[in-house]
Amino acid sequence: MFLEPGWIILILLVTLLIAGLPIAFVLGVTAAVMILLDPGVVPQIMGLIPFGGANNYLLVAALLFMIAGEIMNQGRIAEKLIAFASSLVGHIRGGLAHVNILTSLFFSEISGTATSDAAAIGSVMIPQMRKRGYPAAFAAAVTSTSATMAIIVPPSLNLILYAYVANTSIAELFAAGILPGFLVCGLLMGTAYIISVKRGYPTEGAFSFARVIETGKDAAIPLTLPILVLAGILGGIFTATEAGAIAAFWSIVLAMLVYRTVKLGTLVDTLRIAGKRSAMLMFIVATSTLLGWYLTNQRIPQDIAQAILGISENYWVVLLAINVFFLLAGTIIHGTPAILMLVPIFLPLADQLGIDRVHFGLILTINLGIGQQTPPVASVVLITCAIAKISIAKIVPSMLMFIAAMLVALLLVNLIPALSLWLPSVIL
Repeated sequence: MFLEPGWIILILLVTLLIAGLPIAFVLGVTAAVMILLDPGVVPQIMGLIPFGGANNYLLVAALLFMIAGEIMNQGRIAEKLIAFASSLVGHIRGGLAHVNILTSLFFSEISGTATSDAAAIGSVMIPQMRKRGYPAAFAAAVTSTSATMAIIVPPSLNLILYAYVANTSIAELFAAGILPGFLVCGLLMGTAYIISVKRGYPTEGAFSFARVIETGKDAAIPLTLPILVLAGILGGIFTATEAGAIAAFWSIVLAMLVYRTVKLGTLVDTLRIAGKRSAMLMFIVATSTLLGWYLTNQRIPQDIAQAILGISENYWVVLLAINVFFLLAGTIIHGTPAILMLVPIFLPLADQLGIDRVHFGLILTINLGIGQQTPPVASVVLITCAIAKISIAKIVPSMLMFIAAMLVALLLVNLIPALSLWLPSVIL
């Protein structure tokens, strides 16, 4: 079985990923080897399948939300959210750590990507935390782990891609990500509080309702964006793609006309960056679609499902095995290609076990988020380490308790499907 072309392709793919080669190169080389090994793959299929995979309006939504998040980042919107978060939780022991986490939750509902969240929040919060006496490693760890919320709560780019691959309702996925996102936020803040009390980290003054009102006025305008997007999608007023267009337009209005923090030249540069990222995304989507088709055609997903079920047919044992695999995959593969490659392989197994596809999407997303907090990929960690000017080796000890908190959230989402399925059932 393992000498069949499909398995050779899968082994080659994993080997190249472990070797640390760029994802685009990995997928391109694997596709080329696939052609050489299997003469049954006709040239017409090689062109039609990648085009069909990339030709999807839902991917336009991903591009538009990327534009919105990048413009919000360039427009220094995070500073207004930080001031509002500080008025709400700054009085708690370890105030700036809580401000960092809560602001990440706010910004996650705008950016949709963990890297944008880490860059926007980290560039402001890490220097502030260091000035107030927090160790650089602790500040970077808080920023990195809290940025993971951006791939859980709407408008998460990962959830959009999962909806595309799994043919699942994006509205249900967005609704499903809300409670797990708040759960992660609460557990991270609880962890930060325990550490702050133990180490004697400071507060940021007494609570003031007047300050909440004052800072809330400035934060209210950017926070209308996630409310507008969620209300529109969940209410069936517009599609995810239309919501992305509205988000991009509203972010431009805020950054250029309301706050005037982004000039025309900056906007052009931002659109150019978003265009490059979207080109990378479309290339990865196209090649991963081709690989997914080939592996499915070779019945690799079915073989993997049977192999896992051959070890045990117990629901919880199989679910544990899936979680462990996703966690390990998250350490070596970025979220986007991981979803595009793993979902076609493991979704048949999830269906066979009777796992709801929306619930499965949240399990996958949280696993990948935790996995990406550890090397060799760890793109979010690299960003926060660069801002804090420390090495990854120094940040790891400070991250352990926060990663443990995220693992608790993952465990609860696995054990209690209602955490991800209750809200969609109520509002949709």
